[in-house]
This record gives sequence, C-alpha cells and structure tokens, in this order.
Amino acid sequence: MFCQQCHKDLKDFDAFIDKMENCPFCGAKLVRPAVKVPQKDVAALFDVLNQKIGEKLFANDSTLESELRNVNEPEFEDARDRLFLLVLKHVPSSMYAVKEFSEGEQQCVLEDCARRLCVDLGMSFEPCAQMLDILQMSIWQKKFPLSANFFEGKFVDPRDGQVYKTVKIGDQIWMKEPLKYKCVGYRGDGLYEWDAVTKYCALRGWRVPKKKDFEKLVTVAKNLGYGDASSVLMSRTGWEKCSVTPTDNLGFEATPVKTQNHTSSNDYFCHFWTAEDKYCFYIYPGRTTYSTNSCSYLRLIKDDTPEEAQQ
Repeated sequence: MFCQQCHKDLKDFDAFIDKMENCPFCGAKLVRPAVKVPQKDVAALFDVLNQKIGEKLFANDSTLESELRNVNEPEFEDARDRLFLLVLKHVPSSMYAVKEFSEGEQQCVLEDCARRLCVDLGMSFEPCAQMLDILQMSIWQKKFPLSANFFEGKFVDPRDGQVYKTVKIGDQIWMKEPLKYKCVGYRGDGLYEWDAVTKYCALRGWRVPKKKDFEKLVTVAKNLGYGDASSVLMSRTGWEKCSVTPTDNLGFEATPVKTQNHTSSNDYFCHFWTAEDKYCFYIYPGRTTYSTNSCSYLRLIKDDTPEEAQQ
C-alpha cells in the first residue's frame, strides 16, 4: 500500500496497516483501495439461478434475461456479462428446446451450438470448450431439436436404378433430394417442365406432393423444428449471407437454387413442384410461400394411399 499524499511505500507497516487511519510519514488520511471480489464462473451463476426458479429459467430468453438483471452480487459480475453476450443477445430462443437428446447425438449437438455461436457472433474462431460445456450442460442438455420421428432411409427408382435418400418427418416420408429421372421435359440438374411432372415422374408408391402435403410439412417444421419453418427446412450449407441461420433440424436439406449472384437474402431460394396446376412451393430465408413457375425441382413423397386404391 502507498500513501497517496507523500507516495511512501508502507510495506514495512504490513502488520499494523489495517489498524492505521493516517500515514505514519506525513499524517495524511489513508485511502484504502476497494478489495476486488473473487469472481465465480458461469456454472456457479447457473446453479444460483436454478435454485431460485428451477427449470422455468430455461423456458425462454426473457425469463433468463429478467433473472440475470436481478443478479446484484459482485462475485457474479463477470459471469453475468459473459452470459448476456453469449446467450441472450446472440443465440436464438430455439436453443431452449426441452427434449432429451440421445448419447449418440451429443457431439452433433455441441458442434451445432458452436456453429450457431460463430455465425451469430460473427466470430472466426471456435468458442472455448469450457464455455460450450457449461452452456450444453445447463441449457442444451434438453436435446437440440431433432424430431423424435427423425429417420433416414433410401429409395431406389426401379426405372433407372438411381438411389435417393429419404427422410421421415412427422408421419410423412420425403425424398431428401430432387428427382433426376430422365424423360421428355427434363431440363437436367433436377429441373422439370410441368408436363413432365404430370405424365412421367410419379411411380408406384411415390407421388407428386400436394399443396396440403407441403402445408403439413411446414406445420411440423414449426412445431418440432424449434425455429421458423424456413430455417428448419434449409440445408446447413449453401445459404451464406442469409438473414436467418439455417438449421436443417428435421433433415429436409433444402438447398438454394444456383443463381449468378447471391448478394442479399432475396437471392437465396428454392422451389419444388406441387400437384396443383403449375404451382410451386418456395422456401426463402424467413418465409415459405407458393407461386407459379415454368420449370421447377421435384421431390416425391411416399404415397400412403392403400395399394388397392392405387390400382
């Protein structure tokens, strides 16, 4: 300790310094620096908040934010600031999904958390492992959002032997990639004219999806995907510079149409034929819609109509 008046070092008076009110050299009033409170980590802060309101803490962003604002203990100052930065301001509320995740999905969950933090914070580095562990254990322990019905399979087109991935979403089974059966009206790279869709594309057990099929898909995406329907259906790559972060939580893997310029969110979109006359289902960042088109991509849906009705 130093005297602020005469700047003498008072280290020789260590044994008595706590009892002294004035400098022994100049008699000036001693001003003692504030004692720095030892800081506790984020995990300790979570424990305190959990004890206060329990599981309701992770119900949504606003609950956690209001509870954090009421934390006045100086030992939690650093932890509170870090939590505000990482969780409240940059991680969407879809991260608070309350579901158990399986052991095999844990690494995938952790990688998704890291990716979302990097995207939302604009960071070019990975968040530290310790921080991710704390966040995973305290918030994302509840299963980052794979549907309980999430199931991947494959389908072999008997006409040409081409193999397509499939995915079960809710009670629907979709082709996970565009059809590429070569026929009259096929433009290549998955694009079909409308007449080709109606005449050549459907086959036994698989059909062109109706508008109501896509509406059901969107509803499932909203309810099970923990995010807006567009981001839930968008593939995790190919949608750079978009206004939403693609999550592909249900495995639909919708990839954007290849265009010359991707300078804004409106330049990113994908579309698929519906069974309605020349109508397509469109996915844009932040919204889904329907519109007409002359050519579009096609994903068949498993036909759940009884076989006798198909004959």
